[in-house]
Amino acid sequence: MKIRKIKIKNFRGVKELEWNLPTADIFCLIGKGDSSKSTILEAIRYAFFPQWNLTLSDSDFYQCKVADSIVIEVTIGELLEDFCSLNKYGNYLRGWDAAALKLTDEPDDHLESVLTVRLMVERDLEPKWLVVCDRLPEGVQFKQGDRNKVSVGLIGTYSEKQLSWANGTALAKLTEAQSLNELLANASRTVRSSLDADRPVSLKNFDAAAEKSQEIAKLLGVPVLDAYKAHLDLSSINLKVGGLALHDGDIPLRQLGLGSRRMLLCGIQKMGLEEGHVTLFDEVEFGLEPHRITRLIKHVREDRRGQYFLTTHSPVVLRELTVKELHVVHNKGGVVQIISAASDGLEQLEVQGKIRSSAEAFLAKKVVVCEGATEVGFLRGFDDHQVGKGKDSFSLHSVALLDAKGASKVKDLAKAFKSLCYDVSVLADADADDQFSTADAAELVKLGVPVHVWSDTLSLEERAFQDLPWDSVLVSLKLAQDELGFPVHDQVRSRLQEALDQDIEKWPESAKLRTVIGVAAKKGGWFKDITRGDQWFKTVSPAFKDAEFLKKNLALKLEALWAWAEHV
Repeated sequence: MKIRKIKIKNFRGVKELEWNLPTADIFCLIGKGDSSKSTILEAIRYAFFPQWNLTLSDSDFYQCKVADSIVIEVTIGELLEDFCSLNKYGNYLRGWDAAALKLTDEPDDHLESVLTVRLMVERDLEPKWLVVCDRLPEGVQFKQGDRNKVSVGLIGTYSEKQLSWANGTALAKLTEAQSLNELLANASRTVRSSLDADRPVSLKNFDAAAEKSQEIAKLLGVPVLDAYKAHLDLSSINLKVGGLALHDGDIPLRQLGLGSRRMLLCGIQKMGLEEGHVTLFDEVEFGLEPHRITRLIKHVREDRRGQYFLTTHSPVVLRELTVKELHVVHNKGGVVQIISAASDGLEQLEVQGKIRSSAEAFLAKKVVVCEGATEVGFLRGFDDHQVGKGKDSFSLHSVALLDAKGASKVKDLAKAFKSLCYDVSVLADADADDQFSTADAAELVKLGVPVHVWSDTLSLEERAFQDLPWDSVLVSLKLAQDELGFPVHDQVRSRLQEALDQDIEKWPESAKLRTVIGVAAKKGGWFKDITRGDQWFKTVSPAFKDAEFLKKNLALKLEALWAWAEHV
């Protein structure tokens, strides 16, 4: 069985979600932290919870508002024949149009037959599972045994239980439950008999204490039918199906490393469930090295019987998956939206390539598309400067700084992220109209993407050396020459065509010299990587205490970008 549609109301961080799923076997949910990706997986698991005693609390309600019932509806297709019979749920069959991604209440020959399972929890915290349709809204009970048949398994951070024969695990489904219960009952009796046979040695001191207890009992008038002795109380030991677990020799496999356990569980889920399964894999990269992530994704992709729902915060996972398998999750005020990275209209933006080259940015909420590495490094330094002033960091605002690796790529990158409903801003030079033009900037602004470019058609280096106080210009030159190893004196003098003192600190300020320094810095690549851009900002950061400098274009553009990061 496979999931076709999910609706969630008032469950944990989700106030409202409606997701019509395309026909696929792998769904990887990506996006910033706290966007409710794990909650969606838990909702699926709860809808098909294989036991009767699902424990919930007030904190499972959205904002703990117990007056608003939790409602989780999951529509499933590729149904078991048993589910379609009139004696079961045949009267509740509905139709699913895979092409239009639309659910209709009446089944039809040209539509896939599906069932909608509803889990409802009200303020009494008692879960109710029903199969429902609009024709019969009161529904019919969806029994525990049938929930178990859907074979939904969660592989989370704590999955030791899944390596035992506990109720609802993949291992339990591979084994006749009744024979296990009988086996363990016999094992309990054998343990009791073995202990009784060794009583004179093993239980000598315990039986002595039992005799004293018997004497006290008689003294107090408590009847003694035979004789007090120490023995196993099998009901207290609670030896049950879950106590039987996989071992490697005498070592329980629950002692494997986290990554190895999770990979093993995924394999068991695939191997054993002939009728198919739905596997929920939270934080798929957790505990795994990149090469094992690659192997795991290949294993998942080869499984034609299962349907997988993954979450990740790993760029490695993103690069292993195809664009059709990635779905971006956004949560705004509890209203959750899920957008396929392969949505119609995105083909021309080549999203797959952008995910491969810019994976980290797809895991944020807001993206600043920077023309190059210098801008990224400069903004990192600016971020540290703002934090030092008591401001919240870019990371706290879920902002990713993305190196577009050239002005010609800025527009398409910004459009791709905007089309996937990310908040996007651009920081670019204004010195190459053939690569990023004023028309390009206007097009992005029209789409709701703020564009920050330096005035007077200048690059970052040129703008900075025009605006910085002269002391900051000189320390920038010393950084480039003394620490970064560039022939600053020679590069500037060759462009100035005038004599210059070998001692940079003695250079006199002039408009012409500022212009030449900016060009030399740009052409010479003094700060053309993230580390050097960061260093440069830290070197000139004292300038941001200068009231006159704060009125200049460089400072104003950076402050405008910061305001966007804080308030969008």
